[in-house]
Formats: sequence, structure tokens, C-alpha cells
Amino acid sequence: MGFINDTNYLDQHFLIDKDVESKFIEEASLSKNDIIVEIGPGKGIISDKIAKKVKHLTCIEKDRKLSCYLDNLTKNNLNVSVIYDNALKTYIPKCDKIITSLPYSIIEPFIEKLIKCDFKEALLIVGNNYASKVITKEPNKLSLLTNCFFKIEKIMEITPDSFEPKPRVMSAMIRLKPISSIDLIDNFSLFIFREIFFNRTKKVKNSLIEAFIRYKKINDLIFTQKQSKQLLEKLDLEKSLLESNIENIPNEYIKIIYNKLNEISKDN
Repeated sequence: MGFINDTNYLDQHFLIDKDVESKFIEEASLSKNDIIVEIGPGKGIISDKIAKKVKHLTCIEKDRKLSCYLDNLTKNNLNVSVIYDNALKTYIPKCDKIITSLPYSIIEPFIEKLIKCDFKEALLIVGNNYASKVITKEPNKLSLLTNCFFKIEKIMEITPDSFEPKPRVMSAMIRLKPISSIDLIDNFSLFIFREIFFNRTKKVKNSLIEAFIRYKKINDLIFTQKQSKQLLEKLDLEKSLLESNIENIPNEYIKIIYNKLNEISKDN
């Protein structure tokens, strides 16, 4: 029996548009010294092209039914290794670039995973709705999470007929490059949210106090806990919100915090 794609189980939509494939490879700017990780290689069509251009390619694939294709890939390319596992759970090795066409249903946990990975840039095909919100810095958790840790470039939009089976929504190709706290020093709100995300299990009030102190320290200013608490009072946030942690806050309250931070940013 041949391979049967169960989209209800793995949400897989294989890229079939040759022009988009070529653009994907072109934008990856591959070189013979590159160490690449491809997540969700599928049938290995793009993987084979990547392998011909790089030093080593590691493919991470959850669906073992695709081994009939990936066995041929490794047979024909000695610089390719395959890990059969869930990319959200397995270790992603250090690399120059991560390349993936993601199931759109796992974008948030995948971005959280990327934060902990060691890589120089990632080229992703994602849902266009997510890409648009990230580019415009819409104040919701996923958009802010992405903008706090990565520089984002939207390369192109992709129509549903570029995939088999067709997804119900438009897609987009984007590039992510990791950024540091220093890179956000001119964006007070994003800097503070980055610190909050690092301390997501703490209460919002404690995370904010620590974030204010760190922001001032990076700017070579001494800022006491008392001063930080005074700045927190300026936000005028509800006590129930301050006592929550960031993981449990709905997007409507994320937006409130973000807008309040923007209001006081001119003084900081």
C-alpha cells in the first residue's frame, strides 16, 4: 500500500508549486558550508535539492510512513540524516538555518521551541494570517512573542493551490532571525514583554518590576525596586491581572499591558 496522507492526524499539506519550491531554495541562500535542519521534509523533494548544496542536512519527520521516500533521500545523499520524532519534543541540533513548512496548527508551540534553539536564521512557510499579524506587531501573545525574539521578514504570499491537499487559508513565506535584548533597547514595550516571557511562570507584577530594573541597567542607569514599583503603579493595571502569570492571560489583557507600556515609554 502506498503512502496515504491523513491531514486530520498530522495536518500535512505538501508543497507542489515548482515556482514556490525554487523561491524557497533561493531565499535559503544555501552554501556548501551550511549545516541545515529541515523540519517536516515530507517526501524529501525539497530536501534532495537542499542536500546537493550544503555540508549536512538533518531532517526531522514525525510521520514514519514517509520513510519510503526518506530512505531513498539518505541513500542518494550521504550528507543527510533523518530523525523520526515530533519536532516540538525532540532536540533540534545547532545549525546555520532551519527550514520548514509548518502545520499551521502548531505555530505557537513551534515559535516557543525556536526561542530555545541555536541557529542563525529560519525560513518558514506559515499561515498568512499569522505572518500579517506579526509584521504589523498586532498586540497578541503570539505576535509579541515572535517580535520579542526574532527579526521578521515577509517574503511572499502563497495561494492554497500551491499545496496538495489545498489548505483552507492563504500561506506566507517568512524569514526569522534571532535577536537579543540589546536589539530591543529602542523599543521599550517589546523589551519589557521579552523579559515577561522569560519569566512566564512568575506573577505579572513581579516580572514587570524585574523587567523595568533590567531595562534601566542595560541603559547604564541605576533603578531601584522602589522606583520600579512606582513605574508599575503608573500602568494602573487591575490587581487580578498583576497577580496572574503571562501564560494564563488572554489576548485582550495582553493588549492592555502592551498599550499601557507604550503610554509610559516616552518617559523611559
